[in-house]
Amino acid sequence: MGQEFCLRCGTRLMIVVQPPSVRVDVTETTPHEEHLLERLTILENTLARLAERLEEGLKLLLRHSETSYVNHALVKSLIETLHDSGIVDSDRLETTWRAECEKLQQPQDGKRAEARERKKRSKQKRQAPK
Repeated sequence: MGQEFCLRCGTRLMIVVQPPSVRVDVTETTPHEEHLLERLTILENTLARLAERLEEGLKLLLRHSETSYVNHALVKSLIETLHDSGIVDSDRLETTWRAECEKLQQPQDGKRAEARERKKRSKQKRQAPK
């Protein structure tokens, strides 16, 4: 600790990190303070791991977004090529696509409506006089 160079290779150390036990003089702390310091250290470590996981999740989300954009561009180019060749009617394709999207949304909307209705009934039961 307090070293500026690596003992094995002699490279200058860029970051000096001291373990939590060195940061606080143990002789001046009470057992209660030590316990609190240990808990704080555990919380710091947990927070650092959480931050790493969030960063990994963000990277995955960004990769998914980029892949989705590339796939969208590919489909759009394919449709334009087929339309220019006279194989596909763009207006009809868009109408069909929107209808399919609406079909996919209907079950979701139905589930949301059911959830709202259950919540409303539950609230009414709690407010009903006993």
